[in-house]
Amino acid sequence: MAHPLLLAVAAALLPALTSAQQARPGRVLDATLHHLGNDPTPDWPEAPTEPEGTTLEVRFESAPNAGDWMLYLRQRSIDNTWRLRMNGVEFARLQTGAELVERWYALPAGLVQSGANVLAVVPDTPSDDIVVGDVRLVERSVRDVFGLQKLAVSVSDARDGSPLPARVTFVDADGQLGKLFFATSGATAMREGVLYLHGATEIELPRGTYFTFATRGPEWSLSQSVLTLADTPSSLTHALAPQVDTRGFMACDTHLHTLQFSGHGDASARERQVTLAGEGVELAIATDHNHNIDYAPFQRELGLSKWYTSVVGNEVTTDIGHFNAFPLSPADPVPPFRSRDIVTIVHGMRGLGAQVVILNHPRWPSAANSPFGHHQLDRVLGRFDPPLELPVDATEMVNSTTDEPDPLGLFRDWFALLNRGVRIFAVGSSDSHTVGEPVGQGRTYVPCASEDPSAIDVPAACEAIREGRTSISLGFVATSLVEGQPAMGLTLDRSSGLEPVILELRVQSSHWLRPRKATAFVNSRALATQSVLGEANQPLDTTLRFELALRERNDAWVVFLVEGDAVATPAWPSRNAYTLAATNPVFIDRDGGGYTSPGAAASAFAPKATEDTLRARFAEVDGPHAVQLTSAWLALERGRGVPHSKALERVKELLGERATMDADLIELLAR
Repeated sequence: MAHPLLLAVAAALLPALTSAQQARPGRVLDATLHHLGNDPTPDWPEAPTEPEGTTLEVRFESAPNAGDWMLYLRQRSIDNTWRLRMNGVEFARLQTGAELVERWYALPAGLVQSGANVLAVVPDTPSDDIVVGDVRLVERSVRDVFGLQKLAVSVSDARDGSPLPARVTFVDADGQLGKLFFATSGATAMREGVLYLHGATEIELPRGTYFTFATRGPEWSLSQSVLTLADTPSSLTHALAPQVDTRGFMACDTHLHTLQFSGHGDASARERQVTLAGEGVELAIATDHNHNIDYAPFQRELGLSKWYTSVVGNEVTTDIGHFNAFPLSPADPVPPFRSRDIVTIVHGMRGLGAQVVILNHPRWPSAANSPFGHHQLDRVLGRFDPPLELPVDATEMVNSTTDEPDPLGLFRDWFALLNRGVRIFAVGSSDSHTVGEPVGQGRTYVPCASEDPSAIDVPAACEAIREGRTSISLGFVATSLVEGQPAMGLTLDRSSGLEPVILELRVQSSHWLRPRKATAFVNSRALATQSVLGEANQPLDTTLRFELALRERNDAWVVFLVEGDAVATPAWPSRNAYTLAATNPVFIDRDGGGYTSPGAAASAFAPKATEDTLRARFAEVDGPHAVQLTSAWLALERGRGVPHSKALERVKELLGERATMDADLIELLAR
C-alpha cells in the first residue's frame, strides 16, 4: 500500500547528499577486490573465482592517528564473523549482508602507528566465502566526513504519552536507508536506516532531508513524517496506537537468534531484547543454534522485563533438519544434535524437559534439499519416501526470513499430512538473525489468561501450541470462531443433521496492511472464498460467516487462510511479496464417534470393503477421502496378488465420473 506522504514529498525533492557522500574519500590502501574462503564463486564477477586464501593483510605506511579516523572498503556475502584488526588490535567486525556494497568502519585514535602498519581481515569460520577489498584510509572522523548533526528521537503511546519501545526507520531523499550513528541510550539497537529504542534516545546522522517511519509490529499504527536536519540539533517525535484487538492472545515468536550465541547474523543478545520489545513480541523463545540461552538477565539489565516473557529454548541443529525445543534449562546439556534419527533427537529434547518441539522451515534451504524434500513428501497422499516419522508438535508454515515465493507452498505439504492423519500444527516465526530483520514479522498468536505480557503462563502456552489452539500471522490476525469463541484446535460434534456447518472468521489488520481474501480449506480443498473488504488506510476488524456444506459421512478439518498485499513500506522490510494469516484446524465430527482423518478412515474401511460397499462409499465421500480410500484399496489388491492394471481398471469403474474429474485422483490413478 503506497504512503501518500512519502510519495508526494519524494517527488518534490532532489537528492541532498553532501560531497563526502557523493565521492568515496580517502587514500587507497588496496584497490583490488579479493575472494577469501574455500569454494569457487563463478557468480562473483568482480573478484577471482578461486579463493586467494582465508585472511587478508594490507600493509601500508602512515602517520599516527591522534584522533579518530575511518576505513572504507567494499564487501560481499558476509554471513559469519569477520574481524578487522589494526596492528593486531580488533576495532570492528564486517557488517553482514549478501550484496556487493561499500562500508565504513571507525578507527579509534591511537591504532595507526607512525611508519609500517598492518590491516588484517580475519574470519572466525575460514570456510565462509566473501569478497573484500578496495580499501581506503580516511584521515578524518566520522562526524567530519558525514557532516553529522544531533537528533533527539522519541516514541510514545498515543493513548497516554508514555514511552514506548518501537522501531524508527530513516530513508533519505535519494530513497536510501539513512546512516545512523552514536545512540546515547543503552536500550537501543541501530543499523543502517533502522533504530530500535525504548522511549527516547539521541543519535547523529548526516544533514539532509529524511522520511521517517515509526512502527511497533503489525498490531500497532504506523507513524510517518518528513525531517530536515540543518546546522542545529533537532528532535523527532512519533506516537503510536494499538489497532488490533488481541485480548485473550499473546504474540509469540518461536524462532530467534543472536550473533553472540548462534555465531552468525549481527544482533547481540542485548540488541535482541530491544528489537523484541520494539516489535511487540510478548512471548519470546530464545533458539540459538545448539545453545540453551536465557534472555531474562539481559531483559532486566535493559529495563525491558515488563514488555514480554522470555523462554529458554534451542534450535537443535542437525544434519537432517532443525528443531526448536522449549522450554529448557540453561544449566542442562544441549539436546542431542549429532544423531541422524529424528525419533532419537526428539526423544532427547523431551527428556530434557522440552514441552514443545517444532520442525523448522521444512522446505529450507530448497524444496528438494530439505527434510520434506529428502523424504519426497507426496502432496497427494501425505506419505514420505523413504518413510519419515515426525514426532513433533508443529511445523513452521510462516518463517518470515525464508524465501517462499508461493504463499500456499508449505500449506500444501501441511494439508497432505493432515489428510493422512499426521496431527501436526502450524506455527509462525521470524527466524531473525539480524537487527534489521523484524522479529515477530512471522508470529504465532497463543491463547493466554493474563493480559500482562511479563507474566505469561509458559506451560499453558506450550499446551496451547501442542493442541493447535493458535493462529499464525504474517501481517494480520485471523481467528476462527464458533458462537463467538475461538475454535482453533477444537473438535465440534456436528453429527445431528445435514445442515451446513457454520464457522466464522474474524480478520483484523492495522491501517498500513491490507488483507484481500479469505479461503476456507476443508480436507485440503478450497471450499469457500470471500473477499475481505475494508477502507484504504484504515484499520480493519471484520467477521466473515462461512456456511460449509460437508458430506454426511465425512469428518473434516477446516483451516482458514487470509491472503493480502505485499508490504509496501520500508518500515517493515519483507522477504516475500505477500502477507497472510492462517488458523489452525477446527475438526468436525460428522458421525458422533470423534474426528477421524481421511487416511485413518480409509485404513479402517478398506480391509472390510466389498466392491459394492466401496462403490457406495465413493459416492458418499469427498475428494480427499476418495483419494485415501483408492490408495488403501489398491494396496490391498496388490497384497492379494491382483495385477495392478486389473485393480486399477476396476477401481476406476467403482469411482465412476470422479476418476476423470478430481485432479488428485487423476494423478494418483496415473501412477
